Amino acid sequence: MDYTAFSTPLGWMIIAGSSRGIAHVVLPAQHFDAALDRLRARTPTALRELRARHPSVFGSLPDRLTAFMCGQRVSFPDHLDTSGWTDFQFRVWEATRNIPYGQTRSYSWVAASIGQPGAYRAVGQALHKNPVPVIVPCHRVVGIHGDLTGFGGGLALKQVLISLETNRVAASDDAV
Repeated sequence: MDYTAFSTPLGWMIIAGSSRGIAHVVLPAQHFDAALDRLRARTPTALRELRARHPSVFGSLPDRLTAFMCGQRVSFPDHLDTSGWTDFQFRVWEATRNIPYGQTRSYSWVAASIGQPGAYRAVGQALHKNPVPVIVPCHRVVGIHGDLTGFGGGLALKQVLISLETNRVAASDDAV
């Protein structure tokens, strides 16, 4: 597993990946040690210590994540390491990955889009296990009435990420 850590305006992030693709993205944490703890909670056997190894394998991803955390519109077409994903998780995360920038969808919408309209709670569980937040933008999934529910980085960060996107879209609309 290769990994890199970097600071963004919202905090420290870590990316971990393999030759198969990006395996983990750690959401911004105020302190480096907190980011490292989050990564170790997800992959306790992956790291004994964190040393930046082969950060070039991630290409421009650290720069794009930093730009995103600054409110810039960027895309994340990165290849993901899907080993260990269930078929259901894969379908949920792919549907979520297709939610347009600056927009939100409900858990029910995601469930219906994968052909399982009654599985909105299972969608929530799958999103809770999302190993690559932002790339799979689970922050764009909200309750049926638009309320903020569940997010690994906390509801305050979820609101910040949604606001970064909606403010950018609003600024683009104003410029037209």
